[in-house]
Amino acid sequence: MNSNFSKNNWMSSTPDIDVLSLAELSLPGTHNAGCDRKASYALVPGPHHLACQNDSFYSQLSNGSRALDLRLASLAKEKGILKYRFRHNNFLSSRTLFDLLFEVKNFLHLNPDEFIILDFHELADSEGKFDFKGFNDYLIEYLGPRIIPTYNTDLSLAQLKRISPIQRILVCAPGHDDLDKNLFNRKIEHQWEEKSSTRADDLKGYITRVMRTPPGSWAPWSLSAATWTLLLGPVRLHKELDEWFDPEKSDWAEKSNIINVDFIEDSKIVAYCRAANLKKIRQ
Repeated sequence: MNSNFSKNNWMSSTPDIDVLSLAELSLPGTHNAGCDRKASYALVPGPHHLACQNDSFYSQLSNGSRALDLRLASLAKEKGILKYRFRHNNFLSSRTLFDLLFEVKNFLHLNPDEFIILDFHELADSEGKFDFKGFNDYLIEYLGPRIIPTYNTDLSLAQLKRISPIQRILVCAPGHDDLDKNLFNRKIEHQWEEKSSTRADDLKGYITRVMRTPPGSWAPWSLSAATWTLLLGPVRLHKELDEWFDPEKSDWAEKSNIINVDFIEDSKIVAYCRAANLKKIRQ
């Protein structure tokens, strides 16, 4: 497997994959991207139990993530864009919607032909109802020209590039009347072990079952390859991920769309997704 590539622009430096759509690709994703070890949290339970990534959104993208799993709360007592804060369960991170939009925009300025999926998996109430209208307006204000319209979601990367030199972001979120139907795709299906699983072997068993009949490639879907324990919080599974998703040992990476992992820098998941995409094309 060729590992001679840069993670920050691995898609644009692998032009062969342009024949595939975002739903057909294998994409490395970051689980709970708004909760990282460099953000701030309440003293209890603290970052040890809440942080699922090592560093900021920009760092995650630079390290190859192309799908950000986002859990956002709207704080009724706050005003402006800073009212939107990311969270893990009911615990807030210091990361805000502004941080996300600013860092995504900066990343694409430097890497204009990378594609990003913003997977707003949860838009939660906090001290009042979630402000969908404000959320919609801020997305359009900061990223509007860069968002892929919903009617182009199924196109290949090559087709998307021919249509626009800047539309590189696919936005997905729970449906709501205040969200622009031309810009917001439906919520992404997550394949997630429902019961509390704290062992790597349990996670492996669950993924094995998913891979027997994985979802189709007509819409993006996400496989959660992460686990958590009461003692350790999010678990670093880099050795297991490197074993399970190696394209030379299994077809798991090839069968997946978004592979949602914690601490993305620790594993070879980006290289494995790239290799799996090249294998799809050869076949």
